[in-house]
Amino acid sequence: MVTYSLVIRRLLICSVTIVVSRAMTSPLLALLLSTRLGLNQQDIGLLMGIAVFIATLLGLYGGYIIDRLEKRKLLILAMLSSSIGFLLLTFASNLYLTTLTLVITEAASALFLIGSKAIISENLPVGDRAKVFSLRYTLTNVGYATGPMVGVVIAGHMQLAPFLIASAIAFGSVFLMIGIPPTQRDDSHKPLSFLSTLRTLRSDRTLILFTSGSLLSTIVHGRYTLYLSQFLLVAYKPAEALKILSAVLACNAVTVILMQYQIGRFLKREQLRYWIVLGTLLFIVGLIGFSLADSLLTWCLAMFVFTLGEMIIYPSEFLFIDTIAPDALRGSYYGAQNLAAFGGAMSPVICGYLLINAAPASMFYALGALTAIGGTLCFMSGRRVAENPPPPTLHI
Repeated sequence: MVTYSLVIRRLLICSVTIVVSRAMTSPLLALLLSTRLGLNQQDIGLLMGIAVFIATLLGLYGGYIIDRLEKRKLLILAMLSSSIGFLLLTFASNLYLTTLTLVITEAASALFLIGSKAIISENLPVGDRAKVFSLRYTLTNVGYATGPMVGVVIAGHMQLAPFLIASAIAFGSVFLMIGIPPTQRDDSHKPLSFLSTLRTLRSDRTLILFTSGSLLSTIVHGRYTLYLSQFLLVAYKPAEALKILSAVLACNAVTVILMQYQIGRFLKREQLRYWIVLGTLLFIVGLIGFSLADSLLTWCLAMFVFTLGEMIIYPSEFLFIDTIAPDALRGSYYGAQNLAAFGGAMSPVICGYLLINAAPASMFYALGALTAIGGTLCFMSGRRVAENPPPPTLHI
């Protein structure tokens, strides 16, 4: 990280702190909603689904706002909103206020993600962006690996303390962003209106094709912990299921932390569609491995292969959008691609239906088919870029 500018270093640190604040509270949120509001698991899932759905749609408008306003101030607003949201959750006693608070925290997370990617693109030469995207993903995985454990330990002493600490972490992150210079804007290239921006996005067939493929792929990798836990609870006794799930999640975290940045260094936009094909094939092999796994070792081997695909796909998606996005609409393009997050919300619904109405292992083959279709769409969109490359960007 020391080789990058102050803006990039602080942005990477903020990415970690925001993830840690979210990860600390994520395993406790269902318990809080259950005890405070008396909701059952189905209602909690519906509530979270509504919040994610609304926040994802708001992310599309958030990308447009990022293109029009000063990005650093918007990231500060996102972090303040997260801080206030975590604090308000400790007072959750009304269903409507709680839903609004969850929408605020999810929308703030989406705004920070979109804005941080746009700032990275603006402040780095083309050749360094894939490495920084991979480094950012590695650091956020460190946060996702450590945050839940810290949150659970703290909650053992005081149930609401993780939410208060998460609020304090998000608020403290604001001062890191205040210390960097404002991002420079070229007002002559601002998008004219939200509707005109939507028309531009709608007319970009490459973006639509790639986002559609990403959505199908996100069904597989966006919330894989949910469908793995669903399958394990059907196929194994609870104690054995928990043991396997803990092992594969640890395997995933260790693999990403040790190998993500190294793989990201080799990603080149000229071969991007072939990297996406490789990542898709690794997903398919990993899913087949899950369907055939019969021991802790084979589960971990399948997860290792699956994680290799994950480490390729995530930075490749960021780099692809960075390649096709005009400078004046970079935030809007990232906001549009963020619609692929709907795939993560669809995943537990699709998998739950298959587990109830078909042989449990068939779920993995259906997911393999979805990611194959998604990878094909992404490859086709990548071929369009190769045939009609975007004009070179001048970096000063």
